Amino acid sequence: MHTAIHPQAFHSALLKGAHRVEKKRDELNRINGFPVPDRDTGNNLAYPMAQLRQKLPAAGSFEEMLNRLSEASLMGARGNSGAIFSQYFSGFREAASGLKDSVREALPLHGLADMFREGYASAYRSIQQPREGTILSAMRSFADAFHQLLAQGGDLKRAAEVALSRLRGTVQESINILPQQRALHAPDAGAMAFLYFAEGFMHSLTGVADEEEAADEALYAQMQVMEEAAHTEMESSRFRYCTEVMLKLREGADINEEMKARLAALGDSMVVSRAGALARVHLHTDEPAQAVDLLESLGTLSEVKADDMRMQQALVKAHPGKIALVIDSIADVPEEMTGPDTYLLPLHLLAEGVSYQDKRTISFDRVKRLSGRLSSSQMNLEEIRQFLDPIAQKYDEVLILTVSAKMSGIHDRYVDYIKGNPKARIRLVDSRTNSVAEGLLALHAAKRLQEGAGLDELADELEKIRARTKIFVSLPNLKAMVASGRLNKRVGSVLQAVGFLPLVTINHEGEGTVTGMSFSRKRSDRLLLEKLQPGRVQEYAVVHVNDPRRAEAAAKAVQELLGFPPRYICEISSVVANFSGETSYAVAYIENELTERGT
Repeated sequence: MHTAIHPQAFHSALLKGAHRVEKKRDELNRINGFPVPDRDTGNNLAYPMAQLRQKLPAAGSFEEMLNRLSEASLMGARGNSGAIFSQYFSGFREAASGLKDSVREALPLHGLADMFREGYASAYRSIQQPREGTILSAMRSFADAFHQLLAQGGDLKRAAEVALSRLRGTVQESINILPQQRALHAPDAGAMAFLYFAEGFMHSLTGVADEEEAADEALYAQMQVMEEAAHTEMESSRFRYCTEVMLKLREGADINEEMKARLAALGDSMVVSRAGALARVHLHTDEPAQAVDLLESLGTLSEVKADDMRMQQALVKAHPGKIALVIDSIADVPEEMTGPDTYLLPLHLLAEGVSYQDKRTISFDRVKRLSGRLSSSQMNLEEIRQFLDPIAQKYDEVLILTVSAKMSGIHDRYVDYIKGNPKARIRLVDSRTNSVAEGLLALHAAKRLQEGAGLDELADELEKIRARTKIFVSLPNLKAMVASGRLNKRVGSVLQAVGFLPLVTINHEGEGTVTGMSFSRKRSDRLLLEKLQPGRVQEYAVVHVNDPRRAEAAAKAVQELLGFPPRYICEISSVVANFSGETSYAVAYIENELTERGT
């Protein structure tokens, strides 16, 4: 048996281990209960493992290969387990650096044992609250057993056999350690993923055929997940968003204990991963935008995202006989008013190569700071599939209400999705409006679904009501419209010089247009009120950009005119705020049905 491992053999083993995890994607999703039952561990690990297989070239030396492994795994990391795996591989590099020249041509077996141990230690250090019965337990038991067998004089094959056997025992024990996994009657998904990786990796190094073993089959047979019962038993995360931020640290900066404490105050399940100057932070929080802003103080952002774990958990089980309502983040309406069967797609804003999710990962301060450099970013069909597939699979029917097709390409992407899924029961409705007007339509749709309205009935109803839905936007100035490119710079500078303030609305075709002109904010506010006619308004709402006092004042004036309060007052989406500007506000309403008929 070989006493040393060459870089090419190590490279092949990494790819085999990665491929084995990738193949088990669905199984890992199914048994995912800890730290929250969002059933995405398989997805989160399949992605970085696929990235490794595609982007980790064979190298002439271990130093070069391990540097690339550390960076590639960090950049591809997704979710809790992905971040931990990336730090495990970072530990490989740290261990190899201590071997110096001896690792250039071939890795001695004691060096491989050191990698396993340092990989575990690196992963352990990266986690805010390490827990037994997780991937960490699996990494530790495997490393300890491998090191012990080598110390007793065992060769690579014998050490691999014993270490894998010990690892299987540890994975099986994880069924009864964490309450989330006891509810599922299944091993921890992260621990199971590490077993898959370790089997593929060691089988490749030792020349053993990478097939399911009898011991594995016995373990897998215990994974009888009772979907509905387990879902009701398992506790949900205290926090909503699985947030990840990757950045390049500036020279001398570090994610020190003080920064970790500030991040920990925002949530839990924190994992901090490093590869040289690159860092990735994983955090469960209700305030992803705050976490992004905190971390930017340490360097340059390169990637931010926040997955909605509440949505993931809701889609673990089927919803027979129900219709899902899908809206986008431009629909300004308080989420608690739309009900549990409404799903929001966050649109994206792009600045300096970083994509931010509207209403999740971008704060108003950032929108203001990036004025002139921030633009809306069109989502592609694959992103739509990732969002919509789970909904379409768990609900009998889906109603999609979008921002005006004349203002965004999201409507066309949904059209493409429906063409590719002709058997799905989906109705797509163009709201032909945006912001609070779209929000009122979404609120109406949610209410009617709760009353038992059918899919086609409600879709047809919305297409009629949108003609009676109006919006008026009061702007403080034209700066944001010019900076965002919505208004020509030369024309905008002239209009700003004379103090021109348009009152903006949306016509029946769904296009923005000017419906009134003034040269003062007070006059603009009066113009807006003049558009509202008592006795003709069924309901209305008010939204604003970082100016609740102005919104409250506007709502009070409208209430005095119409005789009843607004359905709600809330913040405008970041996409709209980017071109309307700070202190802008909007009033939208739905006219009475009799008004449309002229009676």
